[in-house]
Amino acid sequence: MGKLVLIDGHSILNRAFYGVPELTNSKGLHTNAVYGFLNIMFRVIEDEGADYLAVAFDLKEPTFRHKMYAAYKGTRKPMPQELHEQVPVMKEVLTAMGVPILTKAGYEADDILGTIAKRCAAEGVEVSIVSGDRDLLQLADTHIKIRMPRTSKGTTEIRDYYPEDVKAEYQVTPIEFIDVKALMGDTSDNIPGVPSIGEKTATSLITTYGSIENAYAHIDEVKPPRAQKALREHYDMAQMSKDLATIRINCEIGFSLEEAKLDSLYTPEAYQYMKQLEFKSILQKFGEDAFASSEMEKSFRLVNDFGEAQVIFDRAQRAEEIAERAERAARRAEAAQAGAQRAEAQAHSAAENAGYTQEPSQAKDEWGIREWSVYTLRELLGAASLINEDELMVLQDILMSVSDRQR
Repeated sequence: MGKLVLIDGHSILNRAFYGVPELTNSKGLHTNAVYGFLNIMFRVIEDEGADYLAVAFDLKEPTFRHKMYAAYKGTRKPMPQELHEQVPVMKEVLTAMGVPILTKAGYEADDILGTIAKRCAAEGVEVSIVSGDRDLLQLADTHIKIRMPRTSKGTTEIRDYYPEDVKAEYQVTPIEFIDVKALMGDTSDNIPGVPSIGEKTATSLITTYGSIENAYAHIDEVKPPRAQKALREHYDMAQMSKDLATIRINCEIGFSLEEAKLDSLYTPEAYQYMKQLEFKSILQKFGEDAFASSEMEKSFRLVNDFGEAQVIFDRAQRAEEIAERAERAARRAEAAQAGAQRAEAQAHSAAENAGYTQEPSQAKDEWGIREWSVYTLRELLGAASLINEDELMVLQDILMSVSDRQR
């Protein structure tokens, strides 16, 4: 069934913004986030040998999580203006490349990625999700790989996670990872968690009991006492935090693998964006004839009117006739020039036979090149037997120009 790459749009754009040094084009537009995003995308596509590609973005509208908990993500600082201005540009570039952009009102990009990943994996597709957000680790399974880029000083390293990798690094399974986050909370998303329980205690509880629910079912056995007390008193908060941290894998969103099929990302439209953004290294990926192709397309236009089409055809026919006449005239001129050269040689020969042995430059004072009239030439060349009229006129021009140079 092939390989599908899904990209967490805002997450990768944000990571690229902070990982790539500041870049601007000649018009002052910040471009480092777009540049970093594209390089990560190209690398992952090449690494995976991807057959399909799509990018999910968050919307500004509140999600079901905000309705559940009004303070959700309430502590986040506004996006820097330098990054904010690059978001629409990134979407335009992806559209120009033919990459589907996925959004869903009321849901986050994580939910879109989770839903499509699970749906496609169930159909036999190998899925890679590219994100800088650890929350996505809960989606890892046998056919879903989580790829987490880390960009620093322009260099990007990508760490891959299957279930066994999550277990090795965090001591819990992908599903259990949700419970760990629910207990410890998440300051970036402002998920409250349970007071007095940090990552170490949360991990210990889940490795022991497997879930928040099972830990609460054995509340009298929970250690240390501080964690027992906190979970007993704030179990409702733990459950809400778990609901907030759980990525939805069944949201209603249309998605077609056929629409996400990777063709060529290097389209004429994308080429123009790369020129505007002044990404020289990326422009090289488009090939040597990309500019010529994009310029040629500018001369195309759709003609729907028969009368206008007939005018174009008539002009084309006249242009062809003019070109043919010009070609015939060029052939005649070439023949005339060749004849004139022959005539000039014959003129010199005739002059010598008539007793004029000096070069034209030496005989100038005696009779001068300009005095070689058409009549004299006819006499020397045998009236019209050695040269025709066209050749005679060309020869006269040649002799006149020689005379001008000698003066």
